[in-house]
Amino acid sequence: MKEIGGGFARMSAGAVLVLLPLAGCGDKTGADAVGSAGVGPSLDSTPGRPWTEAELNQVALSDRDGYEVSGRVPMSAGPSTRRANPAVCSPILQALGKSSSTYAAGARISRIFSSAGSGSGATMTLASHSTEDARAVVEAFRAAAEKCTAFRDVEQAYDYEAVDVQPDPGYGDESLSLRLVQVVPYPDGESLKVPFAVVVARKDATVATFYDFNRPSGVEDASPAGIPDDLVRAQLGKLGQLDRAE
Repeated sequence: MKEIGGGFARMSAGAVLVLLPLAGCGDKTGADAVGSAGVGPSLDSTPGRPWTEAELNQVALSDRDGYEVSGRVPMSAGPSTRRANPAVCSPILQALGKSSSTYAAGARISRIFSSAGSGSGATMTLASHSTEDARAVVEAFRAAAEKCTAFRDVEQAYDYEAVDVQPDPGYGDESLSLRLVQVVPYPDGESLKVPFAVVVARKDATVATFYDFNRPSGVEDASPAGIPDDLVRAQLGKLGQLDRAE
């Protein structure tokens, strides 16, 4: 499986809570999700129209597409209030939260993917906007990624460093991939460095955000994280099916 940004592993349930920006994933997904057979004809696919939460749930990848969905996180359709210092870096921090940007959305949903064996998973957010706002979300993330090398989560008081823009993966209408490292204080005074990978992609008026992280085995372990390429392409492909539905 090809990955954007390298290989990574899922975090265990007993790990430090702050490493899970989207906490509280209790809602298991199942038969209510639409599989790879396609999108139902009842969907209104008017170009540029923000989709509803029900429509996003219909088009989100599910177990039937071959991806194990371990849960969902309740999402806010409102703008994110998470702030970084310096403030210009806030869009990166917001991509890791329950409101994936500072722009209000028509609807937001999430999926937490896991996979069997040695495969990788990720947390995904789909956010429905106007086309203008969707473009602005990606542009704000791009500007932050290009300007920021390090920042602090003002609310959680955790630092991030080594922000590194990766080659454009070419997803959807536009996309951006980056790596960064969360710095977590360690009991002996050293810092545990947790590699993150983030991908933001736009398809028409929907923004898909993916992130994951590696749980290091110790302070000397900082293997890079990554997002599975096939996961992103499969989800962007289903968004395209919704575009074409009649």
